[in-house]
Amino acid sequence: MTLVLRILLIIISVLTFAYIIVNIRKSKVKLESLIFWIIFGLMLILLSVVPQIAMFASTLAGFYAPINFILVTIIFLLIYKVFTLTMQLSQVQQKLEELVRHIAIKEAEENKIENQNKEKADD
Repeated sequence: MTLVLRILLIIISVLTFAYIIVNIRKSKVKLESLIFWIIFGLMLILLSVVPQIAMFASTLAGFYAPINFILVTIIFLLIYKVFTLTMQLSQVQQKLEELVRHIAIKEAEENKIENQNKEKADD
C-alpha cells in the first residue's frame, strides 16, 4: 500500500468517525446502536492505521487480497445491522398498531358515553 493511499485512508476513516460522533451527539441514540457505530468507526481507523491486521486476517481466512477481506467483513457487519434494524422496526410497527387500536377503542367508548349523556339530557 502506498503512503499516499494509506494517508488518504486514515483521513477518510477519521472523518467518517467524526461524522458518526457528531451525528450521535445530535440525536438520541440507543446504547446498542451507539456502540455498534463507534466500534465500526474505530475499526475503520484501526484498519487504515495498521493494515497488517487486514493482511494477517485475510491470509488466515484464505482471501486472495486484504481488501476482499475488508469488504466482505464490512458487508456482513452492515447486513447484520440492517437485519437488527428491520427486527426493531417490525416491533415498533406492531406496538404502533396496538396503540392505534387502543386509542380507537378508547375514543369509541368515550363517544358512546357522550351519546348516552346527550340522550339523558334530551329526556
